Amino acid sequence: MDTKDLLFTDFIKTIEGDLGKTEWITVFEFLDSKDDIDRGTYFSALIANAKVKDILERYDWELRIDGGRPGFMTHHADGKSITEYYRFSDEGIEPLVYWRSFSGKSESRLELSEEFRLYFNLFEKVIDADKKVFIYTSDDGDEDEVAKISKNKVEIKLKFIKEFLSAKQMHLAIYFEAMRFQDKTIEELGLQKVDDLKKGDNYIFSICIRNLDLGDKKSQGWLLGKKLIAGLKDFNPSIWERKADEKFEEFIIGVDENGKEITCSCNTDYQSSPGFLTPVFFNREVLKKYYDNPDKYSVEDGYVKRESFWGLRAMLNHRDHAVIWLGDLKALPHKEQTHWKAFNLTPSTRKISHTDFTRNIEGNFADSEHPELYFKYKFELFQEEWQKQFGWYLFKPLPTGDTHHMKSLHVPSTNGQKEFDDQVASITKIMIDSLNEKELEKDLTINKENPRGIDKFEAFSVTKGFSAPKMIEFFRNLQALRSASVAHRKGDNYEKVKKFFDIDNKELWVVFEDILIKCIWTLNTLEKRFIPNHDTEK
Repeated sequence: MDTKDLLFTDFIKTIEGDLGKTEWITVFEFLDSKDDIDRGTYFSALIANAKVKDILERYDWELRIDGGRPGFMTHHADGKSITEYYRFSDEGIEPLVYWRSFSGKSESRLELSEEFRLYFNLFEKVIDADKKVFIYTSDDGDEDEVAKISKNKVEIKLKFIKEFLSAKQMHLAIYFEAMRFQDKTIEELGLQKVDDLKKGDNYIFSICIRNLDLGDKKSQGWLLGKKLIAGLKDFNPSIWERKADEKFEEFIIGVDENGKEITCSCNTDYQSSPGFLTPVFFNREVLKKYYDNPDKYSVEDGYVKRESFWGLRAMLNHRDHAVIWLGDLKALPHKEQTHWKAFNLTPSTRKISHTDFTRNIEGNFADSEHPELYFKYKFELFQEEWQKQFGWYLFKPLPTGDTHHMKSLHVPSTNGQKEFDDQVASITKIMIDSLNEKELEKDLTINKENPRGIDKFEAFSVTKGFSAPKMIEFFRNLQALRSASVAHRKGDNYEKVKKFFDIDNKELWVVFEDILIKCIWTLNTLEKRFIPNHDTEK
């Protein structure tokens, strides 16, 4: 096909077919930049449903490309001139996109209808001077791109257009104009003059083919028209969530005498049977999703949450599983319920940990049992006490870009090497790289060329009358493990350090659990030696 097809065969195929039906809809675009269009535009307007029939009788546009701004209009009634203020230039016709130019200035700007932005409470993210996106955030925190604006183009996701049209009881008119020029006459191209009008159920356009006498432009094809998009037939606004539409998953709560799983909906309460406080068990791997995305989620002792969106009380102190009360699961968005369901376990011989039983059943305080939870608790207390004692932190607080190392720190849920390496990198960042070298080396003379953090910590301890060769050995091997296993290719150094951590004889998650326990031992030891009168019950 000639790239300058004056009959617009390709364009018409799109109009009659996919235009207005794809995931993303172009509601504004200057087409001059396209190789096969010499001049053209996509534009759009919101049309009141009552006007649709009349509008489909004409192929011309109801709104100018720079129109839709508020202003005054004058009409005559009973021999009098009446001037009135209008928000839009024509009742029942509104712009969805504004192409704004400014008197005396060369630049122009594309803007999305404020009503559209406010309806979905869209967040505007600026990519650069000529590009931005608008993002919708659902009640459970999921994000969805709704609109994209570049220098000369605006695209909007169809499902959001459909809802907006339904709410306003309007249609969207997609206006289009395209021109193509040829350096030959229509006779030389084997064509005939055309001046035709074509209509469908939801579109109308005019196509014209004629000769020109404009320099090297000898002939022209001109397409002008519109296509209308309707709203949803079965409209249920997303901002009006109805309780009747809520979904609740069923979870395994036991097995019957035949070994068949017994399930129950989490949509339960304290009076139901089985009731709210029915324990539901999950493989701890269910938490990996949340640990892997610390910018969105946090896993705490007794809680899993997505800040500002949802929270889930959780009993996490058992080594190989997590426990949730059946009734608490209904507080999760349905998508999260399905995630947890995928890791649901039968109760079998599983039980609630001693700590979680003490807290949740007996209502008493109890320290964390799980190493990852207790380490975080202990580390925070230790930092506060050390700072009170010395006026500075032994481990410098992690900068903003590194806080994920603490938030995502956990005993690996699998025996995978990558998860293990990631956790080794994090604990080393916290316990080795963060040693406060500046404070540790004050007034010290270290007989070693280019001493590092561990060297300074060892020298500091000795000057305070404390020698801990096993602690220093652990620190050096932990640093070596990170260097040999994570920072570099695994080679001879890794083989050496494996012996210290007994990696060949233990699963990797057990090795890392041991590392956390040694870190807890380190904090306890330092606390007893350097912080007089510390609370040993903490």
